[in-house]
Amino acid sequence: MRRVASLALAGGLVALALTAAPAGAAKAGTCAAYTVVVNGQSLSGDQRQTITPPITSLAVRGTYNEFDVDPATFAVRNYVWTGVLTPRPDKNLPGGRQVLFVSKVPNHGRTLDSALSLRIAAEGVVLERNGGGQDMKIQAKDCHQGGIFQMEPEPGTTFTHTLGVPNYTRVSPLAASRLCFQTPQGGWTGYDSPELAVLNAFTAKTSDWTVQSGGRVGMVIGEDAVEGGCTP
Repeated sequence: MRRVASLALAGGLVALALTAAPAGAAKAGTCAAYTVVVNGQSLSGDQRQTITPPITSLAVRGTYNEFDVDPATFAVRNYVWTGVLTPRPDKNLPGGRQVLFVSKVPNHGRTLDSALSLRIAAEGVVLERNGGGQDMKIQAKDCHQGGIFQMEPEPGTTFTHTLGVPNYTRVSPLAASRLCFQTPQGGWTGYDSPELAVLNAFTAKTSDWTVQSGGRVGMVIGEDAVEGGCTP
């Protein structure tokens, strides 16, 4: 497996908080910790695990966001924004509970059947698994601001994203690779953040990407998305 890495985001490199170091001053107080549920068993707190098969179910549950993962493909389903507010009113994104993404699907066509590498820390989680010559990694943060998700294939593959409540609105004028979306509840914005990836096509609800080896497609929300050119 590849080495667990920091989460690279458009607009700067932001750590995934896999150590006890606090987030930057602008983000302080806007993040929480995940619980990961594997085969019905809840895992939380700072830890590393290598979980042997069979792995029949995998879910990530946070205070501010939550999602399910297909263990055999690493397709993400039902990515939910919970609407829970942080202790920082000046940094909170408004609006209640809503499904941001119905799915984020890597179209590699392989079956991941190795042990699951799991890392849980103060604000983030890293999941990784391989099989059939395909390695997949998911990194996520339970936060109200900044880069909160990315998926990395090795070798590269195509991805299909399907939005829930939000709509894709436009490509950011500041970076042609950033695809903006906006939520109707609260009117805040975010963007799909690619690296070594090409946007093939998009509609109001779907986007299709080709991701090269070493690349990824991430997600950035809140103030960082506005700074990245996705204004509400």
